Amino acid sequence: MLHRTLTAHAIAAAILIVCAAAQPAVRTIPNAHSGDVLGVFINEANTAVASCSIDGSIKLWHLPTLEPLCTLSGHSSSINNVSFSGDDAFVASASSDRTLRIWNATSCTQATVLRGHQGDVLCVYFSQSDTGHYVATGGTDRTVKIWDWRSGAELKTLRGHTGAVTGVAYSYNDSLIASCGDDMQVLVWSPAKPVPVIALVGPPHTAPCTAVLFSFDSRYLASADRDGFIKVWSLPQGQLLRTIDAHDGYASDITFAADNTTLISAGHDGAIRIWDILTGTELDSLQLDVPIWSIDVTSDGGTVIAGCSDGTLRVWRRTATNDDKKSPPLRKKRR
Repeated sequence: MLHRTLTAHAIAAAILIVCAAAQPAVRTIPNAHSGDVLGVFINEANTAVASCSIDGSIKLWHLPTLEPLCTLSGHSSSINNVSFSGDDAFVASASSDRTLRIWNATSCTQATVLRGHQGDVLCVYFSQSDTGHYVATGGTDRTVKIWDWRSGAELKTLRGHTGAVTGVAYSYNDSLIASCGDDMQVLVWSPAKPVPVIALVGPPHTAPCTAVLFSFDSRYLASADRDGFIKVWSLPQGQLLRTIDAHDGYASDITFAADNTTLISAGHDGAIRIWDILTGTELDSLQLDVPIWSIDVTSDGGTVIAGCSDGTLRVWRRTATNDDKKSPPLRKKRR
C-alpha cells in the first residue's frame, strides 16, 4: 500500500503471505520478485493482489490461489508503490523513473503515463469513489500532486513538505488527503485547497515518516515512522490520540480494519502486529524471519498479505471468532 524508502543494506526481495490458524502454516512461492517488494494492494473484490518491486515490475496474483495473473512492464526503474482503483478496474503505480502509470487490471495493458514530478514518485493512492478518476502522488520533489488520470491533467500541486513525500492517502469520502514525509511531518489537505486544512496537535514524529492512512469512517488518521512508532490522530480536531511503540526499528506500513479502531502494522523487525488504537493494546501478532515492507488485508476478514525481502509469498489467515476478544476478526472496506 505506500512507499517504503530502501535502507542502504537493501536485502534481496519478496512477497510474503502467511497462512495461519491456531498455529501458522507457511506456504512458499519462491522468486515472486527479484528485488525488495515495496508495495502490496488487494482489490476490493478480493480476487487479486498487486505487488511492486525495486526490480521494476508489477505483478498481479489471483486470490485465493495466488497463481500469477500477469506482469505489468513499462517502468524503467524501481516501483515504489501500487494502488487499485475503487472499482478494481485499474492499477496505479509510482516509480523512481518519475512517472505515474495507470494499468488496465483486466487486460494487463498500460492505459496512460503521467509525468510532472521532478524526482522519484514514491507513493500513490486512488480516490475512493467508484469512478476513480483522481489519483494522488508524492515524491522526492517534496510535493503532493493530484491528477485526473483519464484526461491526463495535473489538477493541483500541494507544497508544504520540506523533505521527500513518502506516503499519501485519500479519506474514504474523498474530502481529505493526508501526506507524510522524510521531514517527519504529517499534513492533512483538502483536494480543493493548496494548503493544509487540519492542524495536528500533539508531539510530532521524531523520525522520518513511512506511511499514513485514514480509518474508514475518517475519524482517525494513523502514521508510522522509521523509529518504529505509530501515531493516531483524532479527526476533525487533529488531536493526538495515542503514540504506540509498535516495532523494533523501522515501522514500514499500516492498514486499518473496517471496525475503524483496529490497526495492523508491519516492520523491518519481521513482525505483523494488530492493535486496538483506543487502548494501545496489542491484540495479536505474527513474527517472521525477514523484514516486511508492506501489508494489506482482505475484506472477508482474515487474510493479511505482507510484501517482504526474501523472494517468497506467505499469507496469515486468521480464524478468530466473535467470542475471541484477544484476536478480533479483521474486515477491510475500500482502502
